Amino acid sequence: MLMRGWERGQGYEHGHGHEHGHGHEHGGFWERRPFSEVHHELTVAYATHKIRRVLDDGHEQVDEVRLRSYNGKLVGPTIEVCPGDTLKILLRNQLPFKEELVGDHPHVGPHGANVTNLHFHGMHVSPAGNSDNVLLSIGPNQDLEYEVKIPTDHPAGTHWYHAHKHGAVSIQLGSGMAGPLIVRGDIDQIEGIREARERIIVLQQIPYRLVTDPYDNTRQANMVEEFPQLFEVTWQRELVPQGRRVTLNGEVLPTFRLRPGEVERWRFIHAGVHFPFRLRLVREGGNPATESIPYYLIAMDGITTGRLDQVDVTEMHPGYREDVLVHAVGRDGRPLARGTYLLVDEVEQNPGARVLARVVVDGPPKMMRLPRPEALAALAPFKPIRDEELTSTTPQEARFEVQVVKPPPAPEFRFLINGKEFNPHDPSRQLTLGAVEEWVVSSVGAAEFFPGHPFHIHTNPFQLTDAQGRVIWKDTIYVPVGQQVRLRTRYRRYIGQFMLHCHIVTHEDEGMMQLLEIVPPRQDAGGPPGGGSGSHH
Repeated sequence: MLMRGWERGQGYEHGHGHEHGHGHEHGGFWERRPFSEVHHELTVAYATHKIRRVLDDGHEQVDEVRLRSYNGKLVGPTIEVCPGDTLKILLRNQLPFKEELVGDHPHVGPHGANVTNLHFHGMHVSPAGNSDNVLLSIGPNQDLEYEVKIPTDHPAGTHWYHAHKHGAVSIQLGSGMAGPLIVRGDIDQIEGIREARERIIVLQQIPYRLVTDPYDNTRQANMVEEFPQLFEVTWQRELVPQGRRVTLNGEVLPTFRLRPGEVERWRFIHAGVHFPFRLRLVREGGNPATESIPYYLIAMDGITTGRLDQVDVTEMHPGYREDVLVHAVGRDGRPLARGTYLLVDEVEQNPGARVLARVVVDGPPKMMRLPRPEALAALAPFKPIRDEELTSTTPQEARFEVQVVKPPPAPEFRFLINGKEFNPHDPSRQLTLGAVEEWVVSSVGAAEFFPGHPFHIHTNPFQLTDAQGRVIWKDTIYVPVGQQVRLRTRYRRYIGQFMLHCHIVTHEDEGMMQLLEIVPPRQDAGGPPGGGSGSHH
């Protein structure tokens, strides 16, 4: 029997990129199609963009910025695939050659800002060869075709791709080198979701600054060229008071429109460099504590939760994705009153920058239903990992550590995992294909500067238990300093080398990353294949 993927109807042409204006919206209804090759081309080059910002006095200013970009856009094109597809991306690096931006460098610290590669964040695909291999380096005037074979049982969900060349991640991601990667599938078909309009919302923090153009020292331009300008302390002290704003799909303060009673599916992607968001939808001029508009969480990090959880806020750290259903009805079940609502970030300390988007509710009512909880429950892709499934009684440990090398007023730090900086030539641990293990992840040191670290691991997602005792699956989780998080994961399908790291990518570039390797089970090992535990070097 020929297995098939999914395709949206209504004249949609599968496999082509999308522009992102106003939330990249489209309607629902997806139907099956045969597996296919999906082709894209990403050209990395400098491009000029315009970013609006709001000054402290309330006036607006449009800045012209010159940034490393994909295909000349502030956000990369949306790539849509189905389980069973083969994704082929021709990555063309057309950044200029400049010796200090391409040369060799020690393992940690900013380097090689014009050398690049791709990571398919959240995808369960091979980390080897020309697939999701972040050890590759594509220099100026070099091309590479990525070939990513997507398993036929890959869950549908919201993922993203971004630059991942160690030493250059923060400068390139801070320039906007990221884009959505959507896996279509079963959840797109169920009643209550297939009819809903969809918005992909890419949240970015672009810490540009007026600097001397490194390629033309006779002029200055707003660019992301200097590593220190990406760091949290710099952003907080210098950039926010100058009115730098978070962009949504490359725009500052976009406007979204809904009809009273309508349901929309919003796919949030945190593609920023380091700051978290705490998102809430409130009526303009209303009291957030009493007049917030609840919405419904259905997926985290591209993995369907199997639940319809009503929430008032969405907390997102770098690398997170969350799918929510926004239902334009009040708490009394009636259509929302026409008017303007605000998507606000409660983490933002500057009141003038707290509003991220306006949501205008207008037009004739369009009463829509939410999906049935039992329909969502049937789509949870993974079974919980029980104690008896674990193949080792000793958990793996990952300890994010910041050491203060030099105290304020000009502090310097070392960023470590298990006491060591990243070494791209020596896997820190070997894990056995087929094994099922528990991990203990913690953060220590310099809490006054860095209150926590988002742990991200490539290739295989992990299970954890939330504050309500529910099992959830993710690929990125924030770990506050002084706390531990216990995770469980299965090493499925793929062998090869891959990464775990802090997704505050300035920390990653400074060494808070670890190389891992999944290897086949030993031939002399007793028990079922994959029954061994990971071993440390």
